[in-house]
Amino acid sequence: MADDGSGVVLVYNGEIYNFVELRRELEGKGRRFETSCDTEVLLRGYLEWGEGIFPRCNGMWAVAIRDPRRGGTLLCRDRFGEKPLYLGRTRDGATWFGSEAATVRLAGAGSGRFDAARVLNFLLFGDAEDPSGSFFDGIAQVKPGHWVLVGEDGIVEERKWWGLAEFALERWGSSPAEPEELEETLDRSVRLRLRSDVLVGSSLSGGIDSSTILGSIRSHDPSREIHVFTASFPGRALDEWDRANRVAEQFGAVAHRVEPTLQGFLDTLPLLVRRQGGPFDSPSVYAQWCVMEEAAAAGVTVLLDGQGADETWGGYRKYVWFAVAEAVLRGDLTSAMCIVKRWRSADDLPSPDLLQVGGLALAAPARHIARLGLRRLGSWTGPALRDAALVDPQGAKLGGPLLREAAVADGGRVILPRLLRYADRNSMAWSRELRLPFLDLQVVGHALSSGWRKGFETGWTKEPLRQVAARRLPDEVVWRRGKTAYDVPEEEWLAQPRLREQLGAAVELLRERQIVEPGRSLPVSAWRALSLASLLEQFGLAA
Repeated sequence: MADDGSGVVLVYNGEIYNFVELRRELEGKGRRFETSCDTEVLLRGYLEWGEGIFPRCNGMWAVAIRDPRRGGTLLCRDRFGEKPLYLGRTRDGATWFGSEAATVRLAGAGSGRFDAARVLNFLLFGDAEDPSGSFFDGIAQVKPGHWVLVGEDGIVEERKWWGLAEFALERWGSSPAEPEELEETLDRSVRLRLRSDVLVGSSLSGGIDSSTILGSIRSHDPSREIHVFTASFPGRALDEWDRANRVAEQFGAVAHRVEPTLQGFLDTLPLLVRRQGGPFDSPSVYAQWCVMEEAAAAGVTVLLDGQGADETWGGYRKYVWFAVAEAVLRGDLTSAMCIVKRWRSADDLPSPDLLQVGGLALAAPARHIARLGLRRLGSWTGPALRDAALVDPQGAKLGGPLLREAAVADGGRVILPRLLRYADRNSMAWSRELRLPFLDLQVVGHALSSGWRKGFETGWTKEPLRQVAARRLPDEVVWRRGKTAYDVPEEEWLAQPRLREQLGAAVELLRERQIVEPGRSLPVSAWRALSLASLLEQFGLAA
């Protein structure tokens, strides 16, 4: 979209959910509109406020703005990086950008090789997504919450306009809201994301996050046609269908059952990896792929999803040990023992994640020594990885409460970025749009202000969110322990001959690409080996 008066041209991918309110504000300032779309709101907002439009936006976006007044192109990405934005330079100095690293590579950007550091960190740590980089050497991403100005000689300016670390420092443990206020904030987030002129549905696992979203959708519109989609594995303990179907019936939703299979996974793997543009460390990515495929078959274009709740509300059981370590570090051994006792009495005490707890709790010199130790354990690494840098996958440390450190690490680097990549690429592969109410800035603010610790002391993850959910959902959902979240029967699949055969071929390919030393086995997850080998093969990437 172009503005004739200024010569500014805008191209963007995403949705601005509060475009109605922004348009009203801009009209009050004398701006005139020719369309009713959010794209024009973003354009007129940029003309009015410059980069100041981005903090005003509630949404997900990757935007490119060609501004002749500045002699360059402004590239910007949303707060959490829900939408991708890659860029790289060609040998002749031209800068290309796009929503896929492979597209930028086709334009001639990058070296044409795989990024050895990314490959090493993925195999060692399962670090599937660096929100500032890619697996294609020489092709990077605009960081979430950043904008860059690109001129003839490349990037001439880069600014951080929002950051999770700064937001957490401001909000952490500040003023926990009452359940009524939390519910109102979440409902408002859902209402904004229901703005659409196409059929809207939801993915539904039967857990608290997606069920809460469904309840909010129904409260907003008692008569709306709602379709929900659930990945199911009949006869397995991890099957979610019965629970999800009961929630769907409670809210009058049309439930769709999807049954992913190993055969389907293996047949789809090349296409799945190609659409992902990167490897993955769990076959749950394929379960989500199947959900999006079914949504496309049902004609549901927009889906609301519960993603982001675990990283912002403290939903992973591993955080129990962060709470224990935090208490120990401040000298409160009584509190630490009480947390352990509470979770053990509920028969729900997880095994400690020593690597991540240590990574956040140890001082920088100790973390460096630990990384050197891990590097020496990688005797299987081939010549292509020997000089590759081993980075800290948790990112920069804030200092202060360990639970806050975990929130920033997992929300900004360790977990959420990879889940956002999986979700965006899976949904867009089927021309579906996934919207995430839990990543609304006001909702995230309430999540971080809770501080998490009280819940772990009482024996529950996400306790404030459970209190909200209890107002609409049955106890079997609200106070359920354990979670599956697209989990597949991995052990059963790994035992199948066809998968073992394909895994052997994948490891051999990694040896050929000098990633694994000849004659050495690869002591990492089978899914890492399978998906990485497929990525290298699909895109012809070598050392």
